[in-house]
Amino acid sequence: MMKKIVFLISMCLITTLAAFNAHAETPNHLDGVVDKYFKGKSLTKSDDITFDVAKRGLDGTQVPFNFTVKKQYKKISVVVEGNPHQLPGIGSLALTMYPKTAPFTFKTHIRMEQDSYVDVIAEDENGKFFYNQVAIRSAGGCSAGTIYDADAVSKEIGAMKVLHSDNKASVFIKHPQHNGFQANLSNHTGLFILQEWHLSYVSVRDNEKEIWSAEFGGGSTSENPFFSFDSPKIKGDLKVMAVDSKGRKFFNKYSNNKLM
Repeated sequence: MMKKIVFLISMCLITTLAAFNAHAETPNHLDGVVDKYFKGKSLTKSDDITFDVAKRGLDGTQVPFNFTVKKQYKKISVVVEGNPHQLPGIGSLALTMYPKTAPFTFKTHIRMEQDSYVDVIAEDENGKFFYNQVAIRSAGGCSAGTIYDADAVSKEIGAMKVLHSDNKASVFIKHPQHNGFQANLSNHTGLFILQEWHLSYVSVRDNEKEIWSAEFGGGSTSENPFFSFDSPKIKGDLKVMAVDSKGRKFFNKYSNNKLM
């Protein structure tokens, strides 16, 4: 009788562990991402693209994401495979960057709706595509409701803070970054979905020489975004221009050489 009980308990444990492992396995949808955003292109996996990220993001609306590329690339795209998007298909294209320096390290915060791979796909000057990807666990970052105060947003939107040292810089921009899936929890007449409204373009220049620029889509970059990056010796005040999906343009007034 005791052997039978032990056997049944063992079988239950094995079944439970198998179910846990199945749940823990993050699905890889790279083929779907390629079909949606890079149709007909051949991608080669590259260790030249590396990540410095936590395996789990505690807040799905603000998941730290940090990558480095060692070589010079013409274009770098970041796709969150598990995020919803207004266009059909797999993944949400968070941003496409055009860095002018190498090696290049970039850090920001992204939204994540569910456990997902995040793909970094780079195109070189010869039109060849390279990629690497990392699995991050998080949830609820795209559909999470928000307390939306339109008056407060209108007063602060586009406000910037730009800090830099000799070879590192951070850009902070006030913007709600609505992705088209968030409920307005402050609407007392009933919930409604806030319309898509986010940054669509950012450029950073040093003495009129561009360090990087980026196009944004889908609202997968977090609210009030910040961008931290490495750069060769910064010679003067950094000039930042941002444009959002409503066509509004924003500029920083000056940069502060106080980033440690």
